[in-house]
Amino acid sequence: MIDRYINNKINAIWNDQNRFDTWKLIQEKYVETLEELKIAEAGVAKKIRKAEISKEEVYKQEKITNHDLASFVDILQKKVGEGSNWVHYGLTSSDIVDSANSLLIIQSIEIAQELILNLLKELKLKAIKNKDTKIIGRTHGVYAEETFLGNIFGNWYLEIKRSLDRVERAKVSIAYGKLSGPVGNHTVVTEEMEEITLEKLGLKPEIFASQIVSRDRYAEVFTSLSILASTYERISTNLRSYQRSEISEMYEPFKDGQKGSSAMPHKKNPIGSERITGLARIVRGYTLSGLENMVLWNERDISNSSVERIALPDCFNLICFMTSELTSIISDLVINYEQIEINLNNAKSKTMSQQILSHLVNVGIDRGEAYKVIQEESFKNSSPDEFKTNLEKHFNVEFPNFDTHENKNINEEFFEDKLT
Repeated sequence: MIDRYINNKINAIWNDQNRFDTWKLIQEKYVETLEELKIAEAGVAKKIRKAEISKEEVYKQEKITNHDLASFVDILQKKVGEGSNWVHYGLTSSDIVDSANSLLIIQSIEIAQELILNLLKELKLKAIKNKDTKIIGRTHGVYAEETFLGNIFGNWYLEIKRSLDRVERAKVSIAYGKLSGPVGNHTVVTEEMEEITLEKLGLKPEIFASQIVSRDRYAEVFTSLSILASTYERISTNLRSYQRSEISEMYEPFKDGQKGSSAMPHKKNPIGSERITGLARIVRGYTLSGLENMVLWNERDISNSSVERIALPDCFNLICFMTSELTSIISDLVINYEQIEINLNNAKSKTMSQQILSHLVNVGIDRGEAYKVIQEESFKNSSPDEFKTNLEKHFNVEFPNFDTHENKNINEEFFEDKLT
């Protein structure tokens, strides 16, 4: 991941040194279990815990072995000394790598969850503040009917909340490890040894494991992140639309000294939203790779490994960056209430068409005839007053005030209920 999009907390989780330290933790807890079951002599787990293995040492050994986990085990055994035969006893590489990955993914999800909750907080505040702000609703990019800005923010809020629920479910699905040895058949490591060790790590054993933790679990993580990223893109795309010169209803914050263009001083471009839009494409691309990683030969191959080394840290870095970026945009969003009102007035002859149609039906006018006349009149692009007057004359009726009522959908209690 390039520096521009790195989240420092995610980067600290997925850097090689922490990855090797997590491998060591699993080896330690496993040998600790062997000691508790009177299989290994006491004190070996303590030696493992005290051993310090640098990533540089692993890199150097890997040049000889061409296998990072085997290199790690070689170094750990040398540093443990007496009792080192119990290091990696009955295990295979995937036991350590996959169990460690589950821990790293869980830690990453927890960081993302915290950021998502901050974003939800900002959207909740915006929704409540703007619950009665009328704004023109658009379908197909075309004037539809009046709605409320609070409804729009509330819609975004609930969609992100559903994604947060998906991410939390993926966290449960990925909380599995395996310490069952080659092809997962417990040749040396018993189910008891596996279960005790994984419980210490906060993981459950993969039942009927092959040689790996099943990659549908990983795919669920990738997919939940992809859906969240797509929601961010939907919000960002709409913010970009609202910022268009001919609409001008909402704007991204623009800092002092910021430049929108190297050539045109007047430009205020929605670069944050555009950045989120582009990054969502990358997250979705990694999701396809995650789905393809499910298809492995027999008990395992390692075609998934190279993908996961890149995709897992990248996806979490990107989703955390996108969440922080969108939170900042929503928090400081500039809402042009005056232009919203202007656009509403300009669209008045369009937005009342359904209410006029319904009123005419209620007073006994044929719906087909009413629809045709209203459509023809609306296509003239006359002013709202002319539109209403012409229809009243044509049908010899007087229309009531069609202003929308106060919004009852958005309130503090509504959001508190959804949060719980």
